[in-house]
Amino acid sequence: MFTTVRQARAYASRRGLGPATSEAGALELTRVQRWLEDPAHRHVPSGAVLEAWNFFEDLARGLGEVHRLPRQSAVHNSAYEKLFGGECAAWTPAERRAVLELITAGVELWNSCPVLVKPSSSARHRRPA
Repeated sequence: MFTTVRQARAYASRRGLGPATSEAGALELTRVQRWLEDPAHRHVPSGAVLEAWNFFEDLARGLGEVHRLPRQSAVHNSAYEKLFGGECAAWTPAERRAVLELITAGVELWNSCPVLVKPSSSARHRRPA
């Protein structure tokens, strides 16, 4: 796991690996977690929350752990559309609860994933950057 894209690139470069794409982005889970600590008083980092939502869905499917995320309903769909449009301030209380529940479950899933600290070059399973 890398805190910045620069760290990921340096790690890959030291191992003679090239990027899969010239575009790189970082999943800003720190911003998402900071928001989760006090969602009533903090601004929703909509871009980071949207990316996290998508990532958590992919992660859950990839691990065969979809049951660890809440089953999504029309409320989730409505909240997602508003999130995608940058209209989080228009969330209903039910939409806000649905987002908080899903993102909290996603963070818990992420935190349950095994991590290799200072993996050797022969290690094959790594948490993505």
